[in-house]
Amino acid sequence: MVNQGKGDTVRVLVVDDDADRAALVERSLRDSGATVAAVIGVDTDLRAALHQHRPDVIVVDLAAPDRDYLEDLMTINQETPRPVALLIGEEDRPLMARAIRAGVSLYAVDGLSAKLIRSIINTVTGHFDRYRAVNEELERSRAALNDRKVIERAKGLLMAHRDLTEDQAYKALRKMAMDQNKRLVEVAGAVLDLADLLKR
Repeated sequence: MVNQGKGDTVRVLVVDDDADRAALVERSLRDSGATVAAVIGVDTDLRAALHQHRPDVIVVDLAAPDRDYLEDLMTINQETPRPVALLIGEEDRPLMARAIRAGVSLYAVDGLSAKLIRSIINTVTGHFDRYRAVNEELERSRAALNDRKVIERAKGLLMAHRDLTEDQAYKALRKMAMDQNKRLVEVAGAVLDLADLLKR
């Protein structure tokens, strides 16, 4: 059964304009243990559908890739990230490369089955989790680097204006943070703000 690892069935939003193909995808999803939140056409407002149905995964089934639609899909996926499985009947390698960079998983599929759908959902969910984990780690690293820069600048100010060593400046910042029950970077930012204010 397709699940998210916590006993919850995966809710899937299916996007497909072909009624017969959509019925096959929907049946395959149900047979694989997924819950079909809704089946919508390509012309339906995808943002509104995501807000209304709140799916865990999006499955877009297109006979041939529509560049404008896929560009919109990639933009929406960056705004509200979630696993996206794109089933297409024709390969478009440049488009596929761009979509993959945007976090969309693409599969060129000629024929579907419950087993294949189950594999696709599990795979795309796994890819998304890894993609999100890497992005979150990157954001944490960027935030830590920015925090470090703020602290280093504040230490530099204290060293220059209070004639302190680097260690003394760091201890002074840390003491202020402890006294005010604030994070070190918050105190360092306040020191920099005060210095900017005094320059005016």
